[in-house]
Amino acid sequence: MPFCPVCRQEYVEGIEKCADCGTYLVGELPALQEPDEAETQLVQVCTAGDEIEAQIIRGALKAAGIACVLRGEALRLTHGITADGLAEVKILVRPEDAEQARSVIAQGERTAT
Repeated sequence: MPFCPVCRQEYVEGIEKCADCGTYLVGELPALQEPDEAETQLVQVCTAGDEIEAQIIRGALKAAGIACVLRGEALRLTHGITADGLAEVKILVRPEDAEQARSVIAQGERTAT
C-alpha cells in the first residue's frame, strides 16, 4: 500500500499523489525522526495564525539578529487558512533570545495597529 510521507496517510494501490498535500506517495513510511538536541532546547515565543504571519515574524526576528524555527502542521504549507488551528505556526527561538524575541514581536504588533 502506498503512503504519504508528509501526512502519513495510507492510500489504495494506483494512487500516486496525496489528496491532502500533493506529495508523491511512497511504498513504505520513513521512520519518525526524533527532534535533534538543539531543537529540543528551543522555547516558544508566540503562535502565528497562519504561514504569512509566521513569515512576517520570522523576517522581523531575522532583522533583529534572532534565529527562529517555525513549527506547525504540514497543512499550513498547502492551505493558507486556519481551520481549527491547523494553519497555526509556533515560533521557537533559543532560550537566551526569548526575551528579545518577545520584545521584537510586541513592537511589531504595536506598529501594525
